[in-house]
Amino acid sequence: MKIKKVISIYMMFVGIGIIALWTMLFVSDQIPELETEPVAIAFHITIEVLMGIVSIVSGVLLLKNFKYQKEAVIFANGMICYSVVNSSGYYGDLNQYGMIAMFFILLVISLFVTYKVIKLEV
Repeated sequence: MKIKKVISIYMMFVGIGIIALWTMLFVSDQIPELETEPVAIAFHITIEVLMGIVSIVSGVLLLKNFKYQKEAVIFANGMICYSVVNSSGYYGDLNQYGMIAMFFILLVISLFVTYKVIKLEV
């Protein structure tokens, strides 16, 4: 499988995954910040859903070889990198190191993807 297709699948997987995660958390009433910090969590969820949408769109653009495909992937990966670093702090406060490890893996993959796209290898 070509690297371009792998990157496209990764971008769409991350996008779908984050939207599915927030949907599951909301439906199962597992977002305590809705009661304690409603404005902050509303902004956080909104930007993460937008990150998911941008990630999905960038994956499709790359897969279909549309104009601005590389810029879209770089932008989406910037959003992903910020989100995983920020979320690591939240889970660090909760001593959930498994989540931090998962975020670290996502960070490394996203940085690698960004490097590949910048180097015009896709």
